Amino acid sequence: MTNQQRKHFIISAIERAECSDVHDALRVAGEEIECLEAVPFGSKNEIIRICEDIADGVIDGGESIKRLLEFVNSVPD
Repeated sequence: MTNQQRKHFIISAIERAECSDVHDALRVAGEEIECLEAVPFGSKNEIIRICEDIADGVIDGGESIKRLLEFVNSVPD
């Protein structure tokens, strides 16, 4: 599966499951997210940062999903 196909699969799976936060999304598509190739070096820890921000109350569930989708879209096809 190419990165483009994997990204489409991840985004579709998250939208179909109507995930409420990043933790729900990782349960649904976490394995595929980990399989993304050519993740920019500065973005490798973005998922951890999102989880920390939601745990610290800096962002809410909707914002965490938005940031996760931005991360997935930032990975080259």
